[in-house]
Amino acid sequence: MTTTYLTFGLLLAAVLGLWVNRAVWVTALAAAVLSGILTGALHWLAAVWIAVLAGLALAYVRVRDNPALPNKALWQTLAGLAFAIYAVAMSLALLPGFHRVVLVEPQVISPGAAPYGISVGFPKVATGIIILGLVNPLLVRSWRELGRVLASAFPIYIATAVIGMVVVVAMGYSSFAPKWTTLFLWFLPVNLFFTCMSEEAFFRGFVQHELSRVGSRRALASGIALTVAAILFGLVHFGGGVQYILAATVAGLGYGWAFLRTQRIEAAMAVHFGLNATHFLLFVYPRLA
Repeated sequence: MTTTYLTFGLLLAAVLGLWVNRAVWVTALAAAVLSGILTGALHWLAAVWIAVLAGLALAYVRVRDNPALPNKALWQTLAGLAFAIYAVAMSLALLPGFHRVVLVEPQVISPGAAPYGISVGFPKVATGIIILGLVNPLLVRSWRELGRVLASAFPIYIATAVIGMVVVVAMGYSSFAPKWTTLFLWFLPVNLFFTCMSEEAFFRGFVQHELSRVGSRRALASGIALTVAAILFGLVHFGGGVQYILAATVAGLGYGWAFLRTQRIEAAMAVHFGLNATHFLLFVYPRLA
């Protein structure tokens, strides 16, 4: 297990390296992959799949940023779809060579709750890193800017948390159950820097951002992009059933609103993590059994 911690510690370093420079996150990601292969947390094929993802990302950026390319709209659409489909396959661990690693075994943390454990999927996190590192580096560049972004996101978090939790309680998915558990000390870094970062990188940093640039009517495109990204975000939570899809879609609208308002991925991450933490600390988590 110690060697597993090393691999995911290096992966966390790669995530944090996104806010430093490319050399830091590339080096840390490469070290995490090598560590995973040497310790058995990853198969050597994982390195191939991540390299292919990076290649598709660079190909898409090259097409998108080349105004002189003949039939640019067609090629950009094809390149974007290829990258998006491959990124989803990576994130869902549909490619061989990745193993979901359990960091904390499932346990019941609220009376009447389904068991909850903490696990990490390497390919999902790597996909988020590639998007924010190579495709759309929609990141703050100073502590002052981070403060402004979080201030803008705070009222959206309040609205999203209130509406989101009313929806899940009304559906019978959860109920009010405030608590404190030291498990939250694991939940915080894993959920914020792995789950929220990777999901917001794809759905807001890629899907919403790219769709919002389609056509000349940017206000309309932005609204459509926000809605489409939220619906897709809901649909990938199909494993939790119809109720979970609906709840995730509602939450996705809030995350998309925060991103639209700031054009910074940290705003979407903050609202996403804020809602998850509210659910974890104040309500039955992850759901009623």
